[in-house]
Order: sequence, then structure tokens, then C-alpha cells
Amino acid sequence: MKPTLFSTLITYVSREECHVLLPPFPSMQSGNNEIRQRQMESNRREYGLRYDLLNFATPDVLAAADEERSELLRRLDSRAVAGYAGTKLDCNGLSPGCRCCGDGGWSCLFINGRCNGRCFYCPTPQDDDGPPVTNGLFFTSPEEYAAYVAALGFSGVSISGGEPLLTPDLTLGYLTAVRKRCGDDLHLWLYTNGTMLTPDLCRRLRDAGLNEIRLDLGAVRYNLKKLRLAVGCIPTVSVEIPAVPEDEQLLRAKMVEMAEEGVNHLNLHQMRLTPHNFGPLTERGYTFLHGDKVTVLESELSALRLVLFGLEERIPLPVNYCSFIYKRCFQHAAARRRAALNIRRAGEVVTESGYLRTCSGTGVRYWEAALLQNPSYRHPFEKIVLETGRSLYLERRPVTAELELSVAELTALEAGQPPERVVCFEKIRE
Repeated sequence: MKPTLFSTLITYVSREECHVLLPPFPSMQSGNNEIRQRQMESNRREYGLRYDLLNFATPDVLAAADEERSELLRRLDSRAVAGYAGTKLDCNGLSPGCRCCGDGGWSCLFINGRCNGRCFYCPTPQDDDGPPVTNGLFFTSPEEYAAYVAALGFSGVSISGGEPLLTPDLTLGYLTAVRKRCGDDLHLWLYTNGTMLTPDLCRRLRDAGLNEIRLDLGAVRYNLKKLRLAVGCIPTVSVEIPAVPEDEQLLRAKMVEMAEEGVNHLNLHQMRLTPHNFGPLTERGYTFLHGDKVTVLESELSALRLVLFGLEERIPLPVNYCSFIYKRCFQHAAARRRAALNIRRAGEVVTESGYLRTCSGTGVRYWEAALLQNPSYRHPFEKIVLETGRSLYLERRPVTAELELSVAELTALEAGQPPERVVCFEKIRE
């Protein structure tokens, strides 16, 4: 696979450092009261009066949970590798698709917005009949999307939904177009609950150039029947599911079974609350955490226990815990960075966290770049014309006013050690 423009985002650390990297639970972080208050206000606006119904962790619960997590990380420290600014475990055996995501070279196309599953943890209503979309950009033609992928230099593309196999011809059309335009170096994968999978469809997906299939077995109560159709046909077979706390013991047995069936990777996601899954998640009595979004405390602990179980039992199945903070930091930074690299001016720097930095003799200013299908006309923009003739627009949005810095601060910034007051625009914090 070719290196990408975004490979500087990846941050691996040694095994010895693993146990100190993952930060305390958001509500436990000292010195962040102002940030926490803004997060709480934002979450309250999202949920309105229902916010007061949430079972947020008390200080005593947080202290006990943090103690358990510290012990889990201590036991993981000689076995697992933390990466991506300490937000992801275990980086020993990440799938090629996960590496594309971490490097910032991933495009996820939502091919449809309908699903035949009824997963209680699903974050969205699955009632969208719109055209295929990625990051707010609609693509009604496979060739247009393939041209977009080529123009932006992505190293990996995934097809998601909804359920992509509810519209198999549409899905196959986009896979085929991307593979034809971008060649064999691009990694192509598909998210599915697997219920519509057949031997013939497996072969068609493989022949369209699919490298990896990811199955949400939570949608079928961890039944491996359809998964077996993909093993031996699709080059890489992964299972991608949320870490559901009450299913932890079942998953331990299923991890052994998955390994025996030839599954290559298991990805565990941290569960988070949305207005759509508010009812099912609150009914289960989960403990919630304040943060950029509301997350489930028990989900992270369960995921860490499962990573440790796999390593201690030497199950030949790499387990990757995809934390919410990883997604929030790295996926958002990648989108900003991708747009910024295509609009930066002479002398401007694109920072690790994806902002444009403009320096003057006395200070610094930061901008955010956004890729749009139509300009807002509120900010300066440039037009990109794809090889198909489709136009997209890159908009420059001011994030800060001119920030005056001392000579010492400017020197430190140029040396890669930004002052604390601008570090959020420069670095992805460990």
C-alpha cells in the first residue's frame, strides 16, 4: 500500500508506555472544569429535558471504575501496544482498513440509509432514502465518487449504510468503479450485518475488488453462519461490534469460535448515546460519562477486559478497541487535514490536528478548511473540478483571531513545542 499524505498522524508507543497513555475517564480529568462544563452544556442542548434522566457516574463510581481500568492497563502493559496518541489498543494486529483510518486516508461512503436490522445500540434511525453520501457530499454516480477518491488521494474506502447488501447492485457498482479508477493499492472494505450474504454475492464482492468484509454479528446475536461464507472467499474477514457489557461472557466464547473459523480481526467499539438510541440504552441501566458526546462507562471496561482476555488466553484473534476519543480526535483531524492540504497557501502550515496555521511577525492565526458540495458564501473558497466535471468547494473558515505570541512562544512553536493556549490547534494530545 502506498504511504499517504496523512501518515504523520500515526503515533505508536512502546509496550512500556502503554499503561500510562489512556487518560482518566473524562469526568476525572483535573484542570478541565471549563471544558467539561462546555461539554455538559452541549450535551444538555442535544437531549433537552431528557438529559436529567441520564444516570451519570458519581465521583465514587468514577473512582472505582478508574481503579479497575488502571489495573487492566497495568496487566495489558507487557502484552498490548497503544497507538494513535494513546487512544487505541491493541495496535499489534490492526486490519489494513483500521490502518487507513488511523493514517487519515479513509473515505467512508454511506451507500444507503436503510437497514433490516433492529440493533438496540444503533446510533441512527436508518430511515434515509437519499443518495450515497460521504462527509455531507452526495454522489449519485459511481464514476463521480471514484474521481473524488482519486482526487483527494485516499488510501482506503469503505462502503457502509444502512445495510449495503440491501442494495447489492448499487454497492457492487461503486466498488467496481473505485477499484477500476484507483487500482490495486487502494484498500476496499464493506460493513454489513451479513444477513443478506450468499455464496454468489460473496464471489461478486470479491470479483469487484473487495479486500475486507466487516460483519456486525451483534445484529444476529453473534451467529457465525453467514460469516463462514466469507472466510476463504474475501481476503480479510473482520468482526466489528460495539462492546456490549452484558454480552461480555458470551463474547469470550465467541472469540475462541471466531478464531477457529478463520476470522482475521475483531474490532470493539465504545458504545455512545444518541437521541435515537436514548430509550434502549437508558432502559439497560448503563452508567454514562460526560464528554464531547455521552458515552457508556461499562462499555470501555468491558472492551479492555476482552482485549486482555484474548491476549492472556493467547487466542489467535487480534482485538482492537476503537474508543470514542480515538474517533473524535483522529477521524475529525483527518477530515480537516485532508481539506487543508488542498487549500493551503504559501507559508502556511497544516498542523497535526488538521488546522491551517498562518504566522506573522508577532502572532499566529488558525483556520479550518471544509470541503463542501456548495459554497456558503460566508467565507473565502476555492473550486475543485473533478475529472468527471463535478465541482466541489474548499472553504476557509477562521477559527481564531490573531493571537499575539512572545518571541519565546513563537520560537517554541516553530520548534514543534506550541504554547499551551494554542496546543489544541497544533497537536492531538496523548
